[in-house]
Amino acid sequence: MNDYSPSYLARLNAFPENFARFITRIPGVEVSTDRESVISALTPMYEETLRQGGIDPKYLRRAQQVHGNRVAIVGDIGCSFPVEGVDGLYCGGVADCCLGIYVADCAAVWVYDTLSGSRGLVHSGKRGTEQNIVGELFARMYRVLGVHARNCIAVISPCVRPPHYEVDMPPIICRQLQEAGVLPENIVDSGLDTAADLETFYSYRAEKGCTGRMLALFGRRSPAAQQVGSLQ
Repeated sequence: MNDYSPSYLARLNAFPENFARFITRIPGVEVSTDRESVISALTPMYEETLRQGGIDPKYLRRAQQVHGNRVAIVGDIGCSFPVEGVDGLYCGGVADCCLGIYVADCAAVWVYDTLSGSRGLVHSGKRGTEQNIVGELFARMYRVLGVHARNCIAVISPCVRPPHYEVDMPPIICRQLQEAGVLPENIVDSGLDTAADLETFYSYRAEKGCTGRMLALFGRRSPAAQQVGSLQ
């Protein structure tokens, strides 16, 4: 199975403790307009990707994703149900939980504090970007965990872009990241348009709602998994 670790995530995965993945289109899975049914069909493959990375699926933490700008801190103690009313999650550097965000044209944004190991992952679609969800994430991570944006790496996932969408979200997100204090050289934009490559990605807009969901993941690998990775 593909490990879904593309080059734009290399800056994050260069740290042996990090498990950053972007699970793209999975061949053979029937898609529909029913989001929950599609996610249910995709879940076994998602969980296998976690296991291959040395992460127990029980540690997956998800956001409800209501197209807002609220974020929540999560930890190892929790459940598999999405955190209600939020579009972003973050956790401290020693937490074993794995953050997860579903997208099908919206951008997922990974944030990693290179000093403390704290992690964040947000769903920044049109409305979330308008409401500056990445700015809210950094405000919360600073207030709760003492994270300074200047020490962070941020990565923007594949998402819908012009000419397939009238709003170009990545430049706006890049500006918001810099306004929050992230150094320009620490911002990575995948540069990929989900609507332009339906063999690789799901696209809600291009497929007129009859589509699947990709999954952005950001976890902390177990010491054993880190050791295996260092030997490969």
